[in-house]
Amino acid sequence: MRSLPPLKGIIYFEACARLQSFKLAAEELFVTPGAVSHQIQTLEGFIGQKLFIRQHRGIKLTNAGIRYFNRIGLILKDLEQATTDIGFVTKTQKMMVSIPPTLLNKWLLPRINYQYLSENSISVVFIDTIEMLDLNKENIDISIRYCIERPSEKYCRLLFPERMIAVCAPNYIDKSLIKFPGELLATSTLIETTNRLIQWDLILANNNVKPHPNQSKVYFQNSLHAIEAAIQGIGIAFVNRIFVESYIQQGVLIEAIDMGEMQDKIPGYYLVSNYEKMQNPSTQLLYQEIESYISDDIAITTF
Repeated sequence: MRSLPPLKGIIYFEACARLQSFKLAAEELFVTPGAVSHQIQTLEGFIGQKLFIRQHRGIKLTNAGIRYFNRIGLILKDLEQATTDIGFVTKTQKMMVSIPPTLLNKWLLPRINYQYLSENSISVVFIDTIEMLDLNKENIDISIRYCIERPSEKYCRLLFPERMIAVCAPNYIDKSLIKFPGELLATSTLIETTNRLIQWDLILANNNVKPHPNQSKVYFQNSLHAIEAAIQGIGIAFVNRIFVESYIQQGVLIEAIDMGEMQDKIPGYYLVSNYEKMQNPSTQLLYQEIESYISDDIAITTF
Protein backbone atom coordinates (compact mmCIF):
# COMPACT_ATOMS: atom_id res chain seq x y z
CA MET A 1 0.00 0.00 0.00
CA ARG A 2 1.32 3.42 -0.93
CA SER A 3 2.23 5.85 1.84
CA LEU A 4 1.13 9.06 0.15
CA PRO A 5 1.05 12.43 1.91
CA PRO A 6 -2.18 14.47 1.92
CA LEU A 7 -2.35 15.81 -1.64
CA LYS A 8 -4.06 19.05 -0.64
CA GLY A 9 -1.22 19.64 1.81
CA ILE A 10 1.30 19.16 -1.03
CA ILE A 11 -0.45 21.79 -3.18
CA TYR A 12 -0.59 24.24 -0.28
CA PHE A 13 3.04 23.57 0.66
CA GLU A 14 4.27 24.17 -2.90
CA ALA A 15 2.43 27.51 -3.08
CA CYS A 16 3.74 28.64 0.31
CA ALA A 17 7.33 27.65 -0.47
CA ARG A 18 7.21 29.31 -3.89
CA LEU A 19 5.63 32.54 -2.64
CA GLN A 20 7.34 32.52 0.80
CA SER A 21 4.06 33.55 2.40
CA PHE A 22 0.97 31.83 3.86
CA LYS A 23 -1.07 34.91 3.02
CA LEU A 24 -0.04 35.07 -0.65
CA ALA A 25 -0.53 31.32 -1.01
CA ALA A 26 -4.03 31.66 0.45
CA GLU A 27 -4.86 34.40 -2.09
CA GLU A 28 -3.59 32.27 -4.98
CA LEU A 29 -5.55 29.22 -3.78
CA PHE A 30 -8.71 31.22 -2.89
CA VAL A 31 -8.73 30.00 0.73
CA THR A 32 -8.06 31.59 4.11
CA PRO A 33 -4.56 31.81 5.66
CA GLY A 34 -5.88 29.66 8.49
CA ALA A 35 -6.79 26.88 6.03
CA VAL A 36 -3.28 27.05 4.56
CA SER A 37 -1.67 26.90 8.01
CA HIS A 38 -3.82 23.90 8.94
CA GLN A 39 -2.81 21.96 5.81
CA ILE A 40 0.88 22.69 6.39
CA GLN A 41 0.62 21.45 9.99
CA THR A 42 -1.12 18.27 8.78
CA LEU A 43 1.61 17.68 6.20
CA GLU A 44 4.39 18.31 8.72
CA GLY A 45 2.72 15.84 11.09
CA PHE A 46 2.56 13.20 8.36
CA ILE A 47 6.23 13.68 7.39
CA GLY A 48 7.50 14.11 10.93
CA GLN A 49 9.59 17.13 9.97
CA LYS A 50 9.15 20.88 10.25
CA LEU A 51 9.02 22.39 6.78
CA PHE A 52 8.81 26.09 7.69
CA ILE A 53 10.24 28.35 10.33
CA ARG A 54 7.45 30.74 11.32
CA GLN A 55 8.87 34.24 11.68
CA HIS A 56 7.27 37.50 12.75
CA ARG A 57 7.31 38.90 9.23
CA GLY A 58 6.89 35.74 7.23
CA ILE A 59 8.04 32.17 6.82
CA LYS A 60 11.28 30.50 5.88
CA LEU A 61 11.91 27.00 4.64
CA THR A 62 13.85 24.65 6.87
CA ASN A 63 16.61 22.50 5.36
CA ALA A 64 14.12 19.64 5.14
CA GLY A 65 11.61 22.03 3.58
CA ILE A 66 14.11 23.13 0.94
CA ARG A 67 14.87 19.50 -0.02
CA TYR A 68 11.18 18.60 -0.06
CA PHE A 69 10.25 21.65 -2.14
CA ASN A 70 12.87 20.82 -4.77
CA ARG A 71 11.54 17.26 -5.13
CA ILE A 72 7.87 18.27 -4.98
CA GLY A 73 8.39 20.93 -7.67
CA LEU A 74 9.68 18.33 -10.13
CA ILE A 75 6.89 15.89 -9.29
CA LEU A 76 4.16 18.50 -9.75
CA LYS A 77 5.64 19.57 -13.09
CA ASP A 78 5.61 15.96 -14.26
CA LEU A 79 2.02 15.56 -13.04
CA GLU A 80 0.97 18.76 -14.80
CA GLN A 81 2.65 17.69 -18.05
CA ALA A 82 1.13 14.21 -17.89
CA THR A 83 -2.31 15.72 -17.41
CA THR A 84 -1.76 18.16 -20.27
CA ASP A 85 -0.55 15.38 -22.56
CA ILE A 86 -3.45 13.04 -21.90
CA GLY A 87 -5.90 15.92 -22.11
CA PHE A 88 -4.42 16.97 -25.46
CA VAL A 89 -4.76 13.43 -26.78
CA THR A 90 -8.40 13.20 -25.78
CA LYS A 91 -9.22 16.64 -27.19
CA THR A 92 -7.30 16.11 -30.43
CA GLN A 93 -9.27 14.60 -33.28
CA LYS A 94 -7.58 11.84 -35.22
CA MET A 95 -7.94 12.04 -38.98
CA MET A 96 -7.46 8.81 -40.94
CA VAL A 97 -5.70 9.37 -44.28
CA SER A 98 -4.97 6.58 -46.78
CA ILE A 99 -2.15 7.36 -49.19
CA PRO A 100 0.34 5.48 -51.43
CA PRO A 101 3.60 4.87 -49.50
CA THR A 102 5.99 6.72 -51.82
CA LEU A 103 3.66 9.70 -52.17
CA LEU A 104 3.52 9.89 -48.38
CA ASN A 105 7.29 9.68 -48.01
CA LYS A 106 8.42 11.87 -50.92
CA TRP A 107 5.58 14.39 -51.30
CA LEU A 108 3.26 14.81 -48.32
CA LEU A 109 5.50 14.38 -45.27
CA PRO A 110 7.99 17.09 -46.34
CA ARG A 111 5.11 19.55 -46.91
CA ILE A 112 2.63 18.96 -44.12
CA ASN A 113 2.33 21.78 -41.58
CA TYR A 114 2.30 19.89 -38.30
CA GLN A 115 2.19 23.05 -36.17
CA TYR A 116 -0.91 24.27 -38.00
CA LEU A 117 -2.65 20.92 -37.47
CA SER A 118 -1.65 20.89 -33.81
CA GLU A 119 -3.01 24.40 -33.31
CA ASN A 120 -6.32 23.14 -34.70
CA SER A 121 -6.29 20.01 -32.47
CA ILE A 122 -5.83 17.60 -35.38
CA SER A 123 -3.59 14.56 -35.46
CA VAL A 124 -3.20 12.41 -38.56
CA VAL A 125 -3.06 8.63 -38.77
CA PHE A 126 -1.56 7.62 -42.13
CA ILE A 127 -2.55 4.34 -43.76
CA ASP A 128 0.08 3.78 -46.44
CA THR A 129 -1.54 1.73 -49.15
CA ILE A 130 -2.08 1.78 -52.90
CA GLU A 131 -5.51 0.16 -52.49
CA MET A 132 -8.67 2.21 -53.04
CA LEU A 133 -10.24 1.78 -49.61
CA ASP A 134 -13.91 2.49 -49.04
CA LEU A 135 -14.08 5.65 -46.94
CA ASN A 136 -17.06 4.58 -44.86
CA LYS A 137 -16.32 0.88 -44.43
CA GLU A 138 -12.66 1.46 -43.55
CA ASN A 139 -13.36 4.61 -41.50
CA ILE A 140 -11.10 6.72 -43.72
CA ASP A 141 -11.62 10.49 -43.63
CA ILE A 142 -9.46 11.43 -46.60
CA SER A 143 -7.88 9.30 -49.30
CA ILE A 144 -5.23 10.09 -51.89
CA ARG A 145 -5.83 7.64 -54.72
CA TYR A 146 -3.62 6.61 -57.60
CA CYS A 147 -5.81 5.81 -60.62
CA ILE A 148 -6.57 6.55 -64.26
CA GLU A 149 -10.28 7.29 -64.01
CA ARG A 150 -11.39 10.18 -61.84
CA PRO A 151 -12.91 8.84 -58.56
CA SER A 152 -16.67 9.23 -58.17
CA GLU A 153 -16.74 10.74 -54.66
CA LYS A 154 -18.33 14.19 -54.28
CA TYR A 155 -15.09 15.79 -53.11
CA CYS A 156 -12.32 14.98 -55.58
CA ARG A 157 -9.37 17.10 -56.62
CA LEU A 158 -6.54 16.16 -58.97
CA LEU A 159 -3.26 16.70 -57.14
CA PHE A 160 -1.10 16.09 -60.21
CA PRO A 161 -0.94 13.75 -63.19
CA GLU A 162 1.75 11.10 -63.29
CA ARG A 163 4.85 11.88 -65.28
CA MET A 164 7.15 8.91 -65.48
CA ILE A 165 10.86 9.23 -66.19
CA ALA A 166 13.81 6.82 -66.39
CA VAL A 167 16.58 7.59 -63.89
CA CYS A 168 19.84 6.01 -62.86
CA ALA A 169 23.02 6.78 -60.94
CA PRO A 170 25.34 9.20 -62.79
CA ASN A 171 28.03 6.55 -63.33
CA TYR A 172 25.62 3.92 -64.66
CA ILE A 173 25.59 5.31 -68.22
CA ASP A 174 28.01 7.41 -70.25
CA LYS A 175 25.51 10.04 -71.39
CA SER A 176 22.13 11.16 -70.08
CA LEU A 177 18.87 11.79 -71.97
CA ILE A 178 19.64 9.41 -74.79
CA LYS A 179 16.79 8.95 -77.28
CA PHE A 180 15.86 5.29 -76.58
CA PRO A 181 18.96 3.44 -77.82
CA GLY A 182 18.20 -0.26 -78.09
CA GLU A 183 21.77 -1.25 -77.24
CA LEU A 184 21.64 0.65 -73.92
CA LEU A 185 18.42 -1.05 -72.89
CA ALA A 186 19.71 -4.47 -73.89
CA THR A 187 22.75 -4.14 -71.63
CA SER A 188 20.97 -2.43 -68.73
CA THR A 189 18.91 -3.73 -65.84
CA LEU A 190 15.46 -2.17 -65.92
CA ILE A 191 13.98 -1.43 -62.48
CA GLU A 192 10.22 -1.57 -62.32
CA THR A 193 7.53 -1.04 -59.68
CA THR A 194 4.77 -3.62 -59.87
CA ASN A 195 1.95 -1.40 -58.62
CA ARG A 196 2.48 1.37 -61.17
CA LEU A 197 -0.13 1.74 -63.91
CA ILE A 198 2.49 2.65 -66.52
CA GLN A 199 5.27 0.09 -66.92
CA TRP A 200 8.41 -0.29 -69.03
CA ASP A 201 6.64 -2.41 -71.66
CA LEU A 202 4.06 0.32 -72.29
CA ILE A 203 6.64 3.08 -72.65
CA LEU A 204 8.75 0.90 -74.96
CA ALA A 205 5.74 0.25 -77.17
CA ASN A 206 4.91 3.96 -77.14
CA ASN A 207 8.38 4.63 -78.54
CA ASN A 208 8.27 1.75 -81.06
CA VAL A 209 11.08 -0.08 -79.27
CA LYS A 210 10.93 -3.87 -79.13
CA PRO A 211 11.95 -5.31 -75.75
CA HIS A 212 15.13 -7.38 -75.74
CA PRO A 213 14.30 -11.10 -75.35
CA ASN A 214 16.80 -11.55 -72.51
CA GLN A 215 16.21 -8.17 -70.88
CA SER A 216 17.43 -8.00 -67.28
CA LYS A 217 14.72 -6.65 -64.91
CA VAL A 218 14.33 -6.10 -61.18
CA TYR A 219 10.86 -5.66 -59.66
CA PHE A 220 9.80 -3.90 -56.46
CA GLN A 221 6.39 -3.46 -54.92
CA ASN A 222 6.69 0.29 -54.39
CA SER A 223 8.77 3.12 -55.80
CA LEU A 224 10.74 3.77 -52.61
CA HIS A 225 12.77 0.62 -53.19
CA ALA A 226 13.01 1.19 -56.95
CA ILE A 227 14.48 4.65 -56.34
CA GLU A 228 16.96 3.30 -53.81
CA ALA A 229 18.02 0.57 -56.23
CA ALA A 230 18.71 3.21 -58.90
CA ILE A 231 20.75 5.30 -56.45
CA GLN A 232 22.83 2.22 -55.64
CA GLY A 233 23.62 1.76 -59.35
CA ILE A 234 21.62 -1.42 -59.91
CA GLY A 235 19.95 -0.21 -63.09
CA ILE A 236 17.55 2.27 -64.67
CA ALA A 237 14.40 2.89 -62.65
CA PHE A 238 11.07 3.93 -64.13
CA VAL A 239 9.52 6.29 -61.56
CA ASN A 240 7.36 9.36 -61.06
CA ARG A 241 9.38 12.54 -61.65
CA ILE A 242 8.05 14.27 -58.54
CA PHE A 243 9.47 11.51 -56.34
CA VAL A 244 13.03 11.98 -57.61
CA GLU A 245 13.15 15.70 -58.41
CA SER A 246 15.28 16.46 -55.35
CA TYR A 247 17.69 13.60 -56.17
CA ILE A 248 18.12 14.95 -59.71
CA GLN A 249 18.80 18.45 -58.39
CA GLN A 250 21.39 17.04 -55.97
CA GLY A 251 23.06 15.04 -58.75
CA VAL A 252 22.38 11.73 -57.00
CA LEU A 253 20.30 10.58 -59.99
CA ILE A 254 20.21 11.63 -63.63
CA GLU A 255 17.50 11.29 -66.26
CA ALA A 256 18.79 8.42 -68.35
CA ILE A 257 16.53 8.33 -71.42
CA ASP A 258 14.45 10.85 -73.35
CA MET A 259 11.26 8.82 -73.50
CA GLY A 260 8.78 11.40 -74.76
CA GLU A 261 5.39 11.77 -73.13
CA MET A 262 2.43 9.46 -72.85
CA GLN A 263 -0.65 11.22 -74.23
CA ASP A 264 -3.50 8.85 -73.40
CA LYS A 265 -4.79 7.31 -70.18
CA ILE A 266 -2.37 9.10 -67.90
CA PRO A 267 -2.82 8.12 -64.23
CA GLY A 268 -3.01 10.76 -61.55
CA TYR A 269 -3.17 11.27 -57.80
CA TYR A 270 -6.55 12.42 -56.54
CA LEU A 271 -7.45 13.94 -53.19
CA VAL A 272 -10.74 12.34 -52.20
CA SER A 273 -13.39 12.55 -49.49
CA ASN A 274 -17.16 12.22 -49.40
CA TYR A 275 -20.11 14.29 -48.27
CA GLU A 276 -20.50 12.54 -44.92
CA LYS A 277 -16.84 12.88 -43.93
CA MET A 278 -16.66 16.51 -45.05
CA GLN A 279 -19.38 17.52 -42.59
CA ASN A 280 -16.63 17.31 -39.97
CA PRO A 281 -14.82 20.70 -39.76
CA SER A 282 -11.52 18.92 -39.02
CA THR A 283 -11.82 16.89 -42.24
CA GLN A 284 -12.54 20.08 -44.19
CA LEU A 285 -9.51 21.80 -42.68
CA LEU A 286 -7.15 18.92 -43.43
CA TYR A 287 -8.53 18.51 -46.97
CA GLN A 288 -7.99 22.22 -47.66
CA GLU A 289 -4.52 22.08 -46.11
CA ILE A 290 -3.44 19.27 -48.44
CA GLU A 291 -5.01 21.14 -51.37
CA SER A 292 -2.81 24.12 -50.58
CA TYR A 293 0.34 22.08 -51.31
CA ILE A 294 -0.42 21.30 -54.93
CA SER A 295 -0.10 24.50 -56.95
CA ASP A 296 3.67 24.36 -57.48
CA ASP A 297 3.63 20.63 -58.16
CA ILE A 298 0.98 20.95 -60.85
CA ALA A 299 3.16 23.55 -62.55
CA ILE A 300 6.02 21.04 -62.55
CA THR A 301 4.09 18.03 -63.78
CA THR A 302 1.56 19.47 -66.18
CA PHE A 303 2.50 19.03 -69.84
